[in-house]
Amino acid sequence: MYFDAKEFGKRLHDVRTSRGITQEELAVCLGLASKQHVSCMENGERSCSIDLLIELSCILHVSTDYILMGSEPSKEEVKNDLLSIISELSMIAKKI
Repeated sequence: MYFDAKEFGKRLHDVRTSRGITQEELAVCLGLASKQHVSCMENGERSCSIDLLIELSCILHVSTDYILMGSEPSKEEVKNDLLSIISELSMIAKKI
């Protein structure tokens, strides 16, 4: 398993366009000076920092796993994570 900048760029482009966001709009949301940075990422010519990756995932409503590697957690993993969080919150609520 390895990082493929071209595939990363393709996923970024596909998600961005499916959300109806232009490169310029995404650049503004990310606080970038121009859309050129977004264009270079989508073309696989440039990578991004971890901070920028996290912002991308939040803005585009996808996981960092998906943007980086093209995989999403399974429904079972998500369900287990949610149940664990609910359990932890219930214990905290009981202590209050």
